[in-house]
Amino acid sequence: MNSTDFDGVKRDISLTVNDIFVNFEEDNHRLPTMEEFRTIFSSHADQYIGPANELKVEGVGCHLDRHRRREQTLWTAANELEAEQRYLRSDC
Repeated sequence: MNSTDFDGVKRDISLTVNDIFVNFEEDNHRLPTMEEFRTIFSSHADQYIGPANELKVEGVGCHLDRHRRREQTLWTAANELEAEQRYLRSDC
């Protein structure tokens, strides 16, 4: 996966990450902890990478490997976006 693909993933999920922070902050009057963010974001992750249990049985190894790469890319992008949101919302 090249940097263009990664940038596309970040662009696709940036609104979701922002919405998580906005909604959590409105509901709880504080930022989510890292664990709270990961829990909330994981419920959105399947729409970007698809559930692993729907992989084809034939050639599972290939599909599973692709799924793992997409999932890792998604979480790397989410972690970068999470850090950006925390910085933007900090009192610095």
